[in-house]
Order: sequence, then structure tokens, then C-alpha cells
Amino acid sequence: RHGDMKNMYMIKDQSELRHKKGHVQIKNLHITMRKQGCLPTLYGLSFLVSFFAYAWSEPLTCSANFERDPALKEMKFDIGYGEETFEAYIQPDVSTFYQEKPGSRTAVAPHFVALAGMFVNMSPDNLRLYWDPDNGRPGSIIAYNTPFQATGTATFPTHKFYFTPMDSNEVVARFTVTPPQSVYYYDPLDVPNDPEQTRRNLDALSEDELEKYMILKKTKDFAEKYFEFTGRQYLANYPRKQPSHFMWSADYLGQMHWATTKETHFVELPSDDELQPIRASPKERVLKEDEPRFLQQYRTKDQDILNMTLKVTSYAPRVFEIDNFLSEVEAQHILKLATGMDLSLSTTSGHSSTHSRDTGTRTSRNTWVPREKTAIVDAIYRRAADLIQIDEALLRHRDAGTHPDRSSRSSIAETLQLVHYENGQQYTAHHDFGYPNVDDDQSARYLTLLLYLNEGMVGGQTSFPRWVNAETGKALTVEPKIGKAVLFYSQLPDGNMDDLSQHAALPVTYGEKWLMNLWVWDPVFG
Repeated sequence: RHGDMKNMYMIKDQSELRHKKGHVQIKNLHITMRKQGCLPTLYGLSFLVSFFAYAWSEPLTCSANFERDPALKEMKFDIGYGEETFEAYIQPDVSTFYQEKPGSRTAVAPHFVALAGMFVNMSPDNLRLYWDPDNGRPGSIIAYNTPFQATGTATFPTHKFYFTPMDSNEVVARFTVTPPQSVYYYDPLDVPNDPEQTRRNLDALSEDELEKYMILKKTKDFAEKYFEFTGRQYLANYPRKQPSHFMWSADYLGQMHWATTKETHFVELPSDDELQPIRASPKERVLKEDEPRFLQQYRTKDQDILNMTLKVTSYAPRVFEIDNFLSEVEAQHILKLATGMDLSLSTTSGHSSTHSRDTGTRTSRNTWVPREKTAIVDAIYRRAADLIQIDEALLRHRDAGTHPDRSSRSSIAETLQLVHYENGQQYTAHHDFGYPNVDDDQSARYLTLLLYLNEGMVGGQTSFPRWVNAETGKALTVEPKIGKAVLFYSQLPDGNMDDLSQHAALPVTYGEKWLMNLWVWDPVFG
């Protein structure tokens, strides 16, 4: 960890490391030069010692593979527009998660039986979506559905919902959740066995309304073909492009990836005068590779590069743990910022086109920490950008010359959400993604980066109750630990939303829990 950092190296292909007769055997190791960003960084004897010491006992994959995901398969179909093709994601056999031959293991059904519920309004009217308790009592409003858009919620088999107009309580459509179906359509314009009335209904639409209606109609037909090919519901609008951002692979349990960053840890706290809000222009905030980081004198001494290790804990959904992403000084700094902020009841919004109401699923309190709040917060964003392999400029406002290909110059990330759970508080199982609008971008939350700020509480684990594995029906749980990060994706490689990314914050039964959420969108925010 000493000396000048003139070149960085990356282990490009998967390496086989085995402990054999007292030494480490490395097969098919290909090292290529690279000027920045990805992994692993070989720059001194101490790193090599650490690298081989780790390899002594564990298989290790050190690669950021920017090539096409091998689980994407060509799907041919015809829904009335001639033959079309789509690259659909086929979930690998569960046996491969254990590095075994396909078919050697069988997935265990999860104890938690739930699914995403997506409700599509194919009318030109604003509607209200209600959950029906089915006991004679009034329903609970879930969301407001704008014309030709979708909304939804995590739900369970046999749960019932209904639509009403905004200005009356007349029920215009009822739905009963019946797996494997997740998507339910309200289409009053298509009148069965009456093509003339259907034509009159469509003629009454504006040009924009008719275009949106036809997109939803085509999506409905495509979703049937997609389900036949993948066994999965299509929770987007066809055609939705594949994610424009990098996605880490998750091939097997315990797989390791390494990412590097020049945003090393703060180990001392700068003075209050040095931690004033950032007011520099976008151009002034660009740091060249050979430039020191902001407030470098307060960071780890004699260390120019921080290595971050991502450990695969699930492949469906894709979940990674990263220890020591934050230093204790950084975590304490964020907690200190919270003392001067008002924390309000947490919200559940992840939807870009609808307005959702909290129905008691989340009992924590939260506030928001802008990237420009202090140089330490800015460094956390930059480090996160290196971890997820996205240019840090995309996580802030940019000038016109930076990423001109993007439809917006705004950040693709939401402001950091700081969340506090007290004794008894929780967030029941939910999805972070919302259902994309019918537009060219179809923007939605792409990934979530959870950052734990404290430890020692009882309970409070992050739970993934529907993860695919061959050993248990119980949920995958991640223990909070100061500085640890958890990365998971809300989208699949083919652009569909990942229903299995459903997760929960388990109740805190003793103590308190502090964490931050960083949500990154694809392709743009909002």
C-alpha cells in the first residue's frame, strides 16, 4: 500500500485458486493493465501477501465483467406485428449457485409466500386503488392511478383489490391475487364481442392517449410470451431496454469481487469550518485521477487506494455484502449530522407515476442528507460510484458537456436517506422499485446500497425472504455492522423488475438502528 500508483491491474477472467501441497495454485490467471476503477489493484508487496493469504482458503473471483450476461437468451415471438426478438433473462439452475452441475439440486420453496402486485389502468381516467379486507369493512387506499399507468404493492395470494374513480366510491374493477399472476389490467375500452363499441371508445381518445393505450395492449400480449419463455411475470412496459449501467455478476455463493477507489477512509474528523456545504460548480468538482482527494490529510495515512470486497450472498436476487465500506469516523459524522435534522415518518415511495400512501408497513423515521452537505458525504457518494462502477458525475448535477447522451443533467441517484429504527420498529417486506411510466425512458430504481451506521442492537437485520437456494425456506438475513454496505439490484439484466428483490427490515427488539439508503435509477431519475 505504498509508493506511486502509476498503473492499475485487473484480473480479467475468473481465476481458480486452490490450496494444494502447501502452496496456492492459480489457473488461467490473466492480468491486464487498466488505468482506473476495477479490480483488483496490485501495487505493493503487502497487497500481494494479503491477496495470496486470502486465496489460501477461499475460491476467489476478481473480475468486473462488462460483457453480455450469459443468462440472456434470445426469445422469438409474434404478437401480431411480425416476428420479433427479445433478449430475456433465464434464471440459472440453483445447482450452479453451489458450483455444481445443473440438476443436481432442487430449489427449496420459501416459507414467505408473497409476490409483487401490479395494477394497470388502461383508461383515460384517474383512479384510486384499494386493498379489500373482504370482511364487509371499507377498503384501505393503496395508491392513486393516473391514466394509462401502473401502480402496485407487495401482496399475498388471495388478497383482493379494487379500482374506483376519484370522484365516487363506485367499484369499476375487482382483482383477486392468484399466483403466479402478478399483473392485473383494467381495460374498459376493449368491449368483448363488440368491435364497433371498442372502435368508438378508441376513437374518443386523443393521439397521446391512444399511443399509451396501444403500448399497454402490446405489453399485455408480450407479457404472455415472456412468461411462457421465462416462467416470470413482466413487470415493465414492452419494450424496456436492458439496464444502461453496470451490474455485478452473482454466479455462486461466496463469490468475491474486488473494486478499488481513491476515496479512502476518513480516520480523523475535519474541523467544522472545513465541513461546510459544497458550492462548487459541476466543472470544479471533477477530480482527475492523479489529483489528491478532498481533505486528504484526514484520511488513512500512506494509502492512495481503498480496496472494497463484494461478497455474493444471493444470486436471485443479486445481493452482495461489503465490509468496511465506511469508517467509524464517517459513520459517526453522519449520525452527528442527524442531531441537527428533523426526522419524519418514513415514506415508501419508489413509484414515478403514482402517489402511494403508507399503510403501516414502515414504522421508522427518516430524513435526507444531500451529497453537497459536507466533503465526507461527497466522498461517500464517490466511493459508492466506484463500487457500483458508475461515473460519479452521474450521481450529481452535471454541466452540458458531461454525459451529453443522457436525457437529463440531474443526478441518477436520490438523496441519501438516513433512517432511524427504535425498539419495535420495522419495515415489512417490500420492493424498492416502482412501475415505470409509459414513456421512452421507463425510469425506475435500479439498485439499492444500504449503509449501516451502528451495531449491537437485537434484531434489525435486513431480510430477503424469497431468495432462491437449495438449503432452506427461511429468509436470507444480513446482520447490521458499523460501516458494512449491502448492495442489491431491483432490476434484472433484461430490464424487467426483479420480484425476488423483495426485502424487509426486521423489527428492532432491543436498542436502535441507524442506516442510510442510496437509490440509483436507470436510465435517469424520475
